[in-house]
Amino acid sequence: MQSISVIIPVLNEQQRINQAVATVRRQAPTVEIIVVDGDAGGATIAAVTDLSVIKMTAPKGRGSQLAAGAAVASGTIILMLHADTRLPDRWLQMVADAHTAGAAWGAFRLGIDASGLAYRLIERGVDLRCNLFTLPYGDQAIFVTRTVLQLYGGIPAIPLMEDVALCDQLNRSGQRFMLLPARVQTSARRWQHDGIIRRTLRNWWLLLRYQTGTDPHTLAKDYR
Repeated sequence: MQSISVIIPVLNEQQRINQAVATVRRQAPTVEIIVVDGDAGGATIAAVTDLSVIKMTAPKGRGSQLAAGAAVASGTIILMLHADTRLPDRWLQMVADAHTAGAAWGAFRLGIDASGLAYRLIERGVDLRCNLFTLPYGDQAIFVTRTVLQLYGGIPAIPLMEDVALCDQLNRSGQRFMLLPARVQTSARRWQHDGIIRRTLRNWWLLLRYQTGTDPHTLAKDYR
């Protein structure tokens, strides 16, 4: 099986980081986990209790944090995991099988950790977006081989839309993508805080602004 490095970018996630690490460890006891804190003081990594986790800080912003983690990762495959996203059962084997089948990169289907028809509709909409445009988001645990990542520009060190920018790079490269059948479970906290319609429209608006040339640093100031 190919070696995998799991990179978790964090900021003020002291309450959930150990659960996130433990969830990965339960299925992959020896996998390399790198937690990259966007807080220069390292408040979240200071809370990590797993002594085998590689802990580091980087300039705030998921792109910068993921790029810093990828620079020290030793795995053949890099998997990017949000602290509030849980991987499905057998995730390690599924990623390895996708690589064996010829996929250079991929992602899981989105699952939202909340009940209700509206959340199921969001999940199906994300499935459609991935199938039509090959555009998974970061909360779907995007994975890519380290060789392809390095060959095609690495993880964009931008504060927001790094997942979209990375997908654009990989799509242009022509490397094979695979959307895995299993679903991650990601927290519904942003939808619950803002309201489902408002959060969905805000996400679409940010994507449209990015794709029409708005600087990611400007977008990051508007993102909550």
